[in-house]
Amino acid sequence: MAAVGLPGGGVAVVVIGGGITGLAAAHRLVERRAASASAPSIVVLEAGDNAGGQIRTERHGEFLFEGGPDALVAQKPAGVALCERIGLGPDLRDLGGPKAGTQIVHGGRLHRVPDGFLMMAPTRLGPVLRSSLFTWRGKLRMALEPFVARRPSSCDDESLASFVTRRFGREVLERVAEPVMAGLFTADADRLSLRVTMPRFLDLELAEGSVTRGMKAASRAPAGRRPFGHGTGRSGFVAVLGGLTRIVDALIARLPAGCVRTGARVTGVDAAQGCGGWTVRLASGESLRAGAVVFACPAAEAAAALAGHDRRLADELLRLRYASCATVNVAYRREDVGARLEGFGFFAPRTENLPILACSYVSEKFEGRAPAGSSVFRAFLGGATRPDALDASDAGLIRQTHDTLRRILAISGEPVLAKAYRSPHAMPQFDVGAQAVIAGIKDRARAHEGLFLAGSVAGAFGLPDCIRSGEESADRAAAFLESDQRTPAVPAAPGSSAWVAYQANQNA
Repeated sequence: MAAVGLPGGGVAVVVIGGGITGLAAAHRLVERRAASASAPSIVVLEAGDNAGGQIRTERHGEFLFEGGPDALVAQKPAGVALCERIGLGPDLRDLGGPKAGTQIVHGGRLHRVPDGFLMMAPTRLGPVLRSSLFTWRGKLRMALEPFVARRPSSCDDESLASFVTRRFGREVLERVAEPVMAGLFTADADRLSLRVTMPRFLDLELAEGSVTRGMKAASRAPAGRRPFGHGTGRSGFVAVLGGLTRIVDALIARLPAGCVRTGARVTGVDAAQGCGGWTVRLASGESLRAGAVVFACPAAEAAAALAGHDRRLADELLRLRYASCATVNVAYRREDVGARLEGFGFFAPRTENLPILACSYVSEKFEGRAPAGSSVFRAFLGGATRPDALDASDAGLIRQTHDTLRRILAISGEPVLAKAYRSPHAMPQFDVGAQAVIAGIKDRARAHEGLFLAGSVAGAFGLPDCIRSGEESADRAAAFLESDQRTPAVPAAPGSSAWVAYQANQNA
């Protein structure tokens, strides 16, 4: 089936950013061939050396390390649905069962989070009463949550710290909510917007007057209507056998050959003069003509590319903040690990003054990640609350991780293998009020026909949200091209990279 480009050459859709958002957008455009006689020609431009963004899977002998995300949130179905469509369904594995659970470091010791605790809220009183993690004063404060007055309906957003302290008390914030959310979002609880990141908690409070009552009511609702239910029929998280890079590889394999270009940094995006469409300029000096452009890159990159075309939109994009983080994979001989590993990992509150945010028990959590007789751990460092940790070298990050795990997990030996991975300015920080900023960015972008935003610049966080955002932007771009009757008159030069990409798409 032929791909549709622009008359005279050129590319129908340029996707800026080759991470999971951009690849999902490009793949969605290809998928539309099943419902259409033709599909738009596509070029994906990735500034880095590799596609996949923060997804980085590496094999070291019998060890499998993830440098970025390692699982999909199953309750957000876009990630699992994509895996099933690209042939990875049989290789999905639920991360649940009897080993599931989480620990918290408190007073230098590990304490299990009570069963039934969801992010920040207890759903079962019995396990809370038996827990060693909270004082009796803290347990009583939690039990009083149903009697706490709901916030005014005029207040549509609140920080995580404010919400949890107001409804459940300071202990729940400091000992569970803040460390868990800091580990997941690498964010500061005093600034993190609940409306953008966990809106269901705000909605339950307004609807039921109590988060606890609301969650109990939700648990009795039909599966498809449960706000925290397993909408995919799976447990909370899903892994891919062989690592998440398999998603990246499968997506690229389904795209037209040569349409993903790495080392292609975009320096400017401007409306094509007198003929409609867009001109995309690259650092190499090449210009590429497109009917539509999808931005699937971080805000700073999008702002730099758009500054010459719309300074106000660029300034709005720069209001979005990002934090840097690092992950460290460390392998030990199992006999050197003295602690009892309950659950899939632990989170470290700020009050413990540890350099790491959290630690995942990789060899307990996943199958096929380490040889027999080995234990593998993955620590998270940096983020908004511990930025100084990243001042260290890679060897320093590994040493910080080992020193922490040695104390917390009673490790007696040195690592047999370790690897640090850095993710500079990779984690979006959605502060209170970010929803209004994102809405303003979207409104401003809509004024430019053929320009579409996806990923963190559109409010997406985490793989499933980024996949959904990329696919939705692709659908909008395709609909725009199908309805657009303009005929750009400036052809791509024969023999240029744009011309080669166009011909490859035509022959796909």
